[in-house]
Amino acid sequence: MTRRFNLDTARDKANEYLQGQVGIVEISNVKATRTSQQNKALHLFYTILSQQLNEIGLEHRYFGVTGKELSLPYTKDIIKTFIWKPIQSAMFGIESTTKLKTEQINAILDVLIKHFGEQGIEVSFPSRFEEYLKFVS
Repeated sequence: MTRRFNLDTARDKANEYLQGQVGIVEISNVKATRTSQQNKALHLFYTILSQQLNEIGLEHRYFGVTGKELSLPYTKDIIKTFIWKPIQSAMFGIESTTKLKTEQINAILDVLIKHFGEQGIEVSFPSRFEEYLKFVS
């Protein structure tokens, strides 16, 4: 049976749980991966960034079809596959975005915000307030 507790109270809870019983208790620090809200925000970030890049006239250069260069408008999938994931892989050796922890997402965002900021493109991670403003305006 697995029970999860805050590390500060884990020892007390383990003693309370095993009172009068024999057993082994393993206490470990488990870092949570992203929440469903963070997942939604991450995909919204891909969409917003793709729209921003398209609005200023930037295009993604793709070299794939018969070795010829194609210029494509940015999409959320292009942002995720060709911008986000290579940075994620280089920084953390993680291929799937579902395996990212919050602090790793923040670190990748810092890299992207700095990169685009140096090019005069303001990028920010969506918050609930920003999403709310889009719906009411």
